[in-house]
This record gives sequence, structure tokens and C-alpha cells, in this order.
Amino acid sequence: MCESSAYLVSKGGESTLIMENVIYAVPQPDGMVFLEDILGMQKTVRGIIKEIKLLDHRILIESA
Repeated sequence: MCESSAYLVSKGGESTLIMENVIYAVPQPDGMVFLEDILGMQKTVRGIIKEIKLLDHRILIESA
């Protein structure tokens, strides 16, 4: 499977799971990141994509 889990990383380095089974992640020009999971659930979070680890199925979003 190619789904990933998205984590919000705070300035202190602590990461919090915000969505599992993400299949679509798009940075928005207003400083937000749009996420959608395999079931069609959608979420938008404030931050920037810091790192995508494909082998670990992790998307790290740094909080803004």
C-alpha cells in the first residue's frame, strides 16, 4: 500500500499524528497543507511540508 501517516511537528520537535492513510497532500499558497485519506476524509492544517519519508510512510508537516 502507498498510504502514509501525516504528523504535525512543533517548533520543539514534538510530532503529533494528524491523519492516517493519507493518499494526497498538497501545499497551499496560504501556508496551509491539504490532506485527503483513502476514504475521502479531508483536512487542512497550517504548516509547511518538511519531509516525506516514502519508505516509512510518513509525511512531516512543520507547524507555522
